[in-house]
Amino acid sequence: MRAEAPADAALLAQNAELRARLEEAQETLQAIRTGAVDALVVETSAGPRIFRLEGLEADSSHFRGEILAQVSDAVVTIDDGQRVTYFNAAAERQYGVTASDALGRQLSEIYQYRWLRPEDEAAALTALRETGCWRGENVHVKRSGEEIHVETSVSHLHAKDDSRCGLLAVIRDITGRKKAEQERASFEARLREAQKLEALGTLAGGVAHDFNNIIGTILINAELARQDASYNHEALASLTEIQKAGHRARDLVQQILSFSRREATSRQVVSIPSIVEEGVRLLRAGLLGGTRIESHCAAHTPSILGDSTQLTQVLLNLGANAAQAMEGRPGTIDIRVEGVTLDENSARPHPSLRPGRYARVVVSDTGHGMDAATQGRIFEPFFTTRPPGKGTGLGLCVVHGIVQAHAGSIIVHSEPGKGSRFEVYFPSTNDVAAAADTIEAAGPAAEGRGRHILYIDDDQSQLFASKRMIERWGYRVSAYFEQREALDAVLAGRIRVDLVVTDFNMPGTSGLEIARAIRDALPDLPVILVSGYVNEELRAQAAAAGVRELIAKPQDLEELRDAVQNIFYPLGKPLDRDRP
Repeated sequence: MRAEAPADAALLAQNAELRARLEEAQETLQAIRTGAVDALVVETSAGPRIFRLEGLEADSSHFRGEILAQVSDAVVTIDDGQRVTYFNAAAERQYGVTASDALGRQLSEIYQYRWLRPEDEAAALTALRETGCWRGENVHVKRSGEEIHVETSVSHLHAKDDSRCGLLAVIRDITGRKKAEQERASFEARLREAQKLEALGTLAGGVAHDFNNIIGTILINAELARQDASYNHEALASLTEIQKAGHRARDLVQQILSFSRREATSRQVVSIPSIVEEGVRLLRAGLLGGTRIESHCAAHTPSILGDSTQLTQVLLNLGANAAQAMEGRPGTIDIRVEGVTLDENSARPHPSLRPGRYARVVVSDTGHGMDAATQGRIFEPFFTTRPPGKGTGLGLCVVHGIVQAHAGSIIVHSEPGKGSRFEVYFPSTNDVAAAADTIEAAGPAAEGRGRHILYIDDDQSQLFASKRMIERWGYRVSAYFEQREALDAVLAGRIRVDLVVTDFNMPGTSGLEIARAIRDALPDLPVILVSGYVNEELRAQAAAAGVRELIAKPQDLEELRDAVQNIFYPLGKPLDRDRP
C-alpha cells in the first residue's frame, strides 16, 4: 500500500477552525435546550447568525451595535410622539437617510405611508390595539419621492413598568419581489389569452374546413346551373344572387381562417406608409359627424415583408373599430407610423416581441375606451359590444390573425372614458425570412382535349360538382371518394391519368401522403393539392412532396382552371408526350 501523503498545514488549520466553530455552536445549542441561556437568531446578508444573550441588557449599546446593525431588514423605533429613537444601518441604506439625521425627527419626515387598500389601515390599528403587533404590506414614499413596496412587522415597546412607550418596526423592502410577481402574473395572463386564442383558432379552422366544402359545392353547382340556364333570364338572376351569397360566405370563411392564421398569403416587400396613406383616404370617406382623422408617417420607416391586401385590411379594421368607439360624437382618430428599435429591456414585457427593428403602426381614438374584461375578449371571433345586427365581431380577430401571420405583435392600451390605443409591430425585412413564392397566374385557359384527370375528395357533393365542371372544360375525369382505392388504381396501372387533383385534409390517407406515393412511383405525374388550411408550413411540405400547384379552398373555378392549364401548357405551349 502507498503511504498517505502528509496533510497540508493550511488545511489542518482550517479544519481546526471549523471544528472549534462547530463545538461552539453545539455548546450554544445545548445551553439553549437546557434553558441556561437565551439566544437570538438574526438573518444577515451572510446568512443566519446565533447571538447568545447571556449577560446582555435589551437596551445596551452592545445589543444595538453588535446585533441590530447586522440585520438585513430596516429596524426603526419611535416614541409616543412619533419621533425616531433608533435607526439601524439597513434603514439608512433603504431610505437614504443617515441615523444621525433621522434620530429625533418625526417619522413622517423620513418616509410616508401609503396603504394598498383603505381598509388595511383600520385593520392594522385594530391588530395593534388588540394583540400588540401587526404584520402586512404597504408602500413607503422616501424623501426623494421614490416608492417602495415593503413588508412591515410592527409591535409595541414596553417600559420597565410594562407601560407602552413606542413602536418597533422591522421593515423589509419587497419591491423587487412585487415587480417579479406582477411580471409573472402579466405573463401568465398573456399566456392564457394566447392559449385561448389558439384553441379558438383551431376550432375556427376545423369549422371552416366543413364550410369550405359546402360553399365550394354551392358555387360550382351555381355556375353549372348558370351555364345550363343561359336563355332563362329569371333563373339566371336567381343563380346570380346565389353566387353573390356564396361569395359572401366564402369571404366570411376567409376571415375566420385569417383569425386561425391558416390562410394563404402572398408576401413581398411592402412600404407601410403607402398602405396607411391609401387606408386613411378610404377611412375618411366613411367617417360620420365631427370625427376627424390625423395621420403622420415618419421618414425612414422600415419596409416589411407582407401581403399588402391583408395589411390594408388591418388598418381599415382598426380604423373602423376606432370610429365605432366614437359613437358618432366629435373626436379624433390618430394614426401614426414610425420605425422603432427594441432592445432586450423594451421587448421583455411583451413575450411575442423580440429585440430588433420594427415598423410600428399606432391607431388611437378618443372614444369611450374599454375595461379590462372587454380587453380580454376583443380578439375573440364573434365577440362584439355593439347591438345585434350592428357588427359581426370579426374585425379585431381578423386583425389579430393577420398580425400573427406576419410575425408581428399587437398591444392594446385602454381605459373607460379615456379612449383606446392599438400598437401594431411588424418586423422589418432585415428581421424576417422571405416567404415562399406564390403561384403565378397561368395564361388564358384552353380546352382539355380529352386529357385524363384523377380527382380525389372525401366530400361526395364537392367531388360530384367538381367532376361535372372539369368535364365541361373538355377533360375526362375519374372521381374517387376512397383515397386508398384511387391511389392503388394509379400505382397498379389500372388507370392512366395525366394529372391528379386531391384534397389535403381527408381521413385515412391525406393528400400529402398521396402526393409522396406518386412522387416516388410516378415522378412525371403532376399533382395539384387543394386545402382549406394553406400556410407556409403546408407550402413547404407540399413542395417537398412534389406537389406542382397548391390551391386554397373553396377554390375559385378560374384559379383551378388556370392551375390545370399551367401544368398542361406551361407558358402557353402544349406538352410533347405520349397520351393514353
